[in-house]
Amino acid sequence: MAVQKTKKVLKKTQSKDSRLKGLDSCLAYLKVFLKINGEFPLHYMIALIEIAQNEGMSLTELAKKTNLTLSTVSRIVGALSDYRANGKPYELVDLRISKTERRRKELYLTVKGRTLIKRLEKVAS
Repeated sequence: MAVQKTKKVLKKTQSKDSRLKGLDSCLAYLKVFLKINGEFPLHYMIALIEIAQNEGMSLTELAKKTNLTLSTVSRIVGALSDYRANGKPYELVDLRISKTERRRKELYLTVKGRTLIKRLEKVAS
C-alpha cells in the first residue's frame, strides 16, 4: 500500500516538473523578445512566428492565421518591417510585391528576423 502511494506521489511530481519545464521554455522565448524591446507586444511575436513558418504568405493570409483584422495585421507588419508610427521599426520582416500578382504583398524574414528565429530555435532545443 505504501509503495503505491509513493508511486502516485512520484508520478504527480514528475508531471508537475514536466509542466514547469514547459513554462521555463515559454519564459525563455519571451526573454528573447524582451531583449529586442522590453515592451515587444504579444501580437507581434505571434505574427513574426507565423511569418517564419509560412514565408511568402500575404497580409490577408496572416490576418486569417492570427485571427486579427487586416488593418491590425497591416500595422503590426509595418512595425515589424520598416515603418513604425511611434518608435524605431524592428526591421525583422520584408514586405515584397508578388511577382505574379501586383496587388499581393508577400512577407519574408530579413537577415535580422532569421537571426532572431534561430535564437528561438536554440532556446527550443
